[in-house]
Amino acid sequence: MLKDILYIFCFLFIFFSTSASAQESIDQIAIDSLFQKYSNEFPGLSYSVIKNGKTIENRNFGIANLKKKQKSKNNTNYRLASVTKQFTALAILMLIDKDKLSFSTVLTEVFDDFPEYGKEITIQQLLTHSSGLLDYENLMKNDRIDPILDDEVLQLMKEQDSTKFMPGSKYDYSNSAYAVLAQIIEKRSGKTYKRFIETEIFKPLKMNNSVVYTKDARIKHRAFGYTVKNDSIISSDQSMTSSVQGDGGIYTSIKDYLQWDKALENNKLISSELKNKAYTIQAINPESEWDYGYGWRIKFNDEIKVVSHSGHTSGFTNYIVKIPSQKLTVVLFTNRKNDDSVIEIGNILLKKYANQDLTK
Repeated sequence: MLKDILYIFCFLFIFFSTSASAQESIDQIAIDSLFQKYSNEFPGLSYSVIKNGKTIENRNFGIANLKKKQKSKNNTNYRLASVTKQFTALAILMLIDKDKLSFSTVLTEVFDDFPEYGKEITIQQLLTHSSGLLDYENLMKNDRIDPILDDEVLQLMKEQDSTKFMPGSKYDYSNSAYAVLAQIIEKRSGKTYKRFIETEIFKPLKMNNSVVYTKDARIKHRAFGYTVKNDSIISSDQSMTSSVQGDGGIYTSIKDYLQWDKALENNKLISSELKNKAYTIQAINPESEWDYGYGWRIKFNDEIKVVSHSGHTSGFTNYIVKIPSQKLTVVLFTNRKNDDSVIEIGNILLKKYANQDLTK
């Protein structure tokens, strides 16, 4: 009888050990298969996995600049697209921390010439995509020859007399809101958005090669954006909306992003109270499993909070996903348009490392 019990115990131990190992193998096979399309001849991808402020896995694939045949590396600077929103949101929180703004500040308090409807729109609503501002992409003239900029977005908002819905009544993702937030940063800090981000965030964090995009900006180790269709590659680095700074204009690398992630974890730029608010659901999105905080999407997996943000723009797709309670972050940047493989890879990598004891 004792022999039988020991046999069953050994069988179950081997079975479950093998099953766990098999699952890890399946996950790795899935990841490797997704990486296959990023060959040395095609637009590339850079990724890293960060745990407790240290990079525990990172790889680079493909080409950052096809014209010069420059390979993707840890210091390759990708345009972040909407991943920029976490920087814009944190800059606003820094101003709130310094009592230069409050969550209840309304647009007409910041801009004297803003129309009457701005009396109902707060900083809180702008941060959480619940302001109801009209989409600047739909208000632009179709015959533009130069990309639109943040101050022009603000001017378009000033030319309106109403919102899509009553401010604060619903969630509706808004690039207009984050362009306006960039202009609020300028108004209340006395610095341009570019200068504020570079002097108040990049410089103290030693994000030495990160840049806020302008037409004449010198971007070291720059990745250029492309559209890949089957085996054809089309240059698609810029569009009429890709020069707006507050909603998507930052360039950074996985090397520099590590410094940003450490600053978030260590509350280096804002108080832990404000950082936690950024990671707290502030607006409900009924059309998605992801709700919204300040510059971050938020959901719960088995009571574990997961925060993320993707970025899609002409020539680039990016994805950040993290579990704050485990100090685990996955970062993926690619210079390919509409490449949602990065989201699939990011979620697999997060699952791979979640709950693992990586201190050994």
